[in-house]
Amino acid sequence: MKKTFLTLTTLALIGSATGVEAASTTLILTDNVNIRTAATTSAPVITTLKKGTTVTAVKKTGSWYEIRHQSKKAFITAAYVKTVPAKAATTTTYITNTPSVNVREKATTSSKSLGKLAKNVNLAVKKKTGDWYEITYQKKPAFVHTTLVTAKTSTVTTGSKPPVTTPVTPPASTAVKAVDSSKQYEVNAKEGLNARLSASTTGKIYKTLPHKTVLKVTGAVDSWYQVQLDGKNVYVASNYVLASAKETPPAPGVSVTPVDQSKPYKVNAPTGLNVRTAPSTTSTVFTQLAHGSSVQVSGETTGTSAGWYQIKIGTTYYYVAKSYITTGSVTSPVTPPVTPPAPTIPASGIMEKAISIGQKYLGTPYVWGSSSPVNGGFDCSGFINYTLNTAGYKVARTNVNGYWNNDGYLGQKLSKLRQPVRGDIIFFENTYAAGPTHIGIMLNNDQFIHANTPSLGISRLSERYWTQKLLGFKAL
Repeated sequence: MKKTFLTLTTLALIGSATGVEAASTTLILTDNVNIRTAATTSAPVITTLKKGTTVTAVKKTGSWYEIRHQSKKAFITAAYVKTVPAKAATTTTYITNTPSVNVREKATTSSKSLGKLAKNVNLAVKKKTGDWYEITYQKKPAFVHTTLVTAKTSTVTTGSKPPVTTPVTPPASTAVKAVDSSKQYEVNAKEGLNARLSASTTGKIYKTLPHKTVLKVTGAVDSWYQVQLDGKNVYVASNYVLASAKETPPAPGVSVTPVDQSKPYKVNAPTGLNVRTAPSTTSTVFTQLAHGSSVQVSGETTGTSAGWYQIKIGTTYYYVAKSYITTGSVTSPVTPPVTPPAPTIPASGIMEKAISIGQKYLGTPYVWGSSSPVNGGFDCSGFINYTLNTAGYKVARTNVNGYWNNDGYLGQKLSKLRQPVRGDIIFFENTYAAGPTHIGIMLNNDQFIHANTPSLGISRLSERYWTQKLLGFKAL
């Protein structure tokens, strides 16, 4: 630093001091600079700051900047500093871009509409959640879809105070994502569903698809499905599409005639009835139905395969011997009297009842947090709670972790190395989170019934996924 030049320049400028400039100016030092106790080169030096250091000036008087050093007043010369331009403040305004914008109670297109907004209405957006902006409507929280609102960012004029705004998350990617090809997709809107030429509620409507129309879904874009229709890619709102397991066609070459669907069909086999994949005693056994179980009979086999009923479990067709199905009443098998009489149903009997009850709901949707078919379905622990309580074994409602770690529920823990048997309660871990997370009931030494997405069904323990997740068993 040229100290002589600094002294002369500083003294000359002090003599012509011109008042105070705007506060809180950011400065960067262009050389090593002394910090002094007063605005004069004869004042004591507090310390020396290195070139490139950034400081904040409280005010400027003449050729000196007043700063704070260790919370105390200090001064540096303006000769060896330069100001850092302040970034222009910005604000975002939100304006409806289409007429009749629905204001909804919740962030979903199936939610109740609280009213409509005209085009070019300014909105006070509180925050952005997914594809929705949260606003206040009639003094209550409400939601507007982001595609119906244009967000404009502008620079705030110097000297004005920028309004408080919530940063807006960049719009989601428009890339088409893969969908589960093992599922069947169909329209779930009684008034019909609009198919649009773009994945937006402002997209042009190509045509309206009737309720229950089966869709050829080729991908997903945010909250929309890309659908192939008339050789074109069109888009439908995924909230109005039901995705379910594809129905498995009946065994090939089997002739079936209709049956009276108004009659109740029940299993009349005291030792249980095998359910087979084809109408033959040599075909694979899928599961076994308990005595007295109700079955959904879809037809009766004829010709060379006569003597069997075709039944439906979930979305798949199976076969049971007609001679073990009745449309009348079913009497319980005679059992020798027990002395003294048991105060409760034997455990094996409870689990047979639980299995029989559970099989009535095969194909029922998976519903998180539900333990009753009244809610439209079950989650995995809710399914166990419902079937056991209905079968006569009273157990409190808890989650999988509670059923596994509390020995007061469902008995003692049994090793996963144990050979499972029908009626065992099976536990899995680390399926969607750490620890015990899934539960079901064994139908034999391999198959188990469980509430899993998308619906209540039957899986095999021998499948690699379930083998790797196996935690252990409990037996009543």
